[in-house]
Amino acid sequence: MNNTILFKILQLDSLVSFLDWTERVIIHKYINNKSEETSPKILAAYLWIETNEWEAPQMEYKQDRLLYFLDPDSETWLTDEYYLKLFSEYKTELNKLKI
Repeated sequence: MNNTILFKILQLDSLVSFLDWTERVIIHKYINNKSEETSPKILAAYLWIETNEWEAPQMEYKQDRLLYFLDPDSETWLTDEYYLKLFSEYKTELNKLKI
């Protein structure tokens, strides 16, 4: 597995919240060559990112401790809860990852 895509899975999860904490740990271990374990959800996210050539938006935590992403069209910082509202074309597929 490509570490760049694994990092993207973590970024995507920060926006959409489909992994549980153990799956996040699995990814960190895999990136650090401490495990080759994975899960069906990680594999599905990996495939989705590759297929859609998804790139993470610029993100940062603000003083209110909420995660914000930069909407490239409006150049506005929005909280993560607006990601799937703004990119509705991803909603159906990404919601399947939550199951």
